[in-house]
Amino acid sequence: MTPARRESQLPPIKCLIVDDVAENLVALEALLRADDVDVLCAQSGYEALELLLKHDVALALLDVHMPEMDGFELAELMRGNERSRHVPIIFVTAASRGAQRVFRGYESGAVDFLFKPIDPNILRHKADTFFSLYRRKQDLARAVQLRDDVLAVVSHDLRDPLNAVAMTAQLLQKVGEIRQDTQSLELAGILNRSVDRMQRLISDLLDMATLRSGRLSVNRQPCNIREIVLEAVEHQQRRAAAKKLTLDMELGEMPNLLNCDRQRLLQVFGNLIGNAIKFCDEGSRICVKGHAGTGVLHFAIEDSGPGIAEADLPRLFEAYFSTTADRRGGTGLGLYITKGIVEAHGGRIWAQNVIPHGAALHFELPMM
Repeated sequence: MTPARRESQLPPIKCLIVDDVAENLVALEALLRADDVDVLCAQSGYEALELLLKHDVALALLDVHMPEMDGFELAELMRGNERSRHVPIIFVTAASRGAQRVFRGYESGAVDFLFKPIDPNILRHKADTFFSLYRRKQDLARAVQLRDDVLAVVSHDLRDPLNAVAMTAQLLQKVGEIRQDTQSLELAGILNRSVDRMQRLISDLLDMATLRSGRLSVNRQPCNIREIVLEAVEHQQRRAAAKKLTLDMELGEMPNLLNCDRQRLLQVFGNLIGNAIKFCDEGSRICVKGHAGTGVLHFAIEDSGPGIAEADLPRLFEAYFSTTADRRGGTGLGLYITKGIVEAHGGRIWAQNVIPHGAALHFELPMM
């Protein structure tokens, strides 16, 4: 399939032209119109802003000299709006090529300037470049969405056969206990650990797909926050003891009840504590701390381990990111999902290193 044929099957790209002179709009529209390009025309900055609220635009050509709102002011407003923040802007002007004017244009967010009279070939070449980049961005977004959809479907379909494996492991364990068969018990233990790991992987993949789609919801109910922290710590005690780590908690003054999703919050604490256990060396201490702040509950999972590489800190909560210290290479989804759950509660999460050594992952939840 040729690129032209493939692109003809996609929705048209939209290009915005803003000029207060109708004849200029007609001329520019004639130069840019194509089978796969829709040209949106506006004769003022206010009309342009209305169009930008309704359409996703691949490129905007703005006349600098316009009454009421000039091109520079319109560009600054576009950069302040999330939907139009990343739209490439080319200024069109009949004014001189003064350095100060050009500098103001780039400062307003322009990627280029076109000076009248406009060379049609140059205009088409520049526009086609940005249209091509926009198509590539669309292709990438579709590929990512397809990958996430496949992962969600496959993860969901894996649960039934995995449940069969889990039931087999339980039966094998019971047989081993009845017969006092050490080998059967060892095999059952291996199967159970593998099933647990697979279930965590599947849950992470499904949560990731939910987060990507924007459908993650939390079922808020009044919950005893101290009991949630205690349960999360107790659940991880055996794992911490196996690595000879000290795991405890220090909870200061805070209300007993918090309006939250209990299971999701247990998942947050479980991910953060489990992450600390994973990276701490024998003899390290992990402490779950909590106290009430101004309108928020503040929690921190602090450890005396090796800390986080400074290069890893900015990307720690990205999907599929594994730190340089993670030699085993997990899914890289745990902290990404944790961030999503915290933000779904209206909170925020961040990480920092602790002096002289160790790391702390903090998160806050609103008390409402």
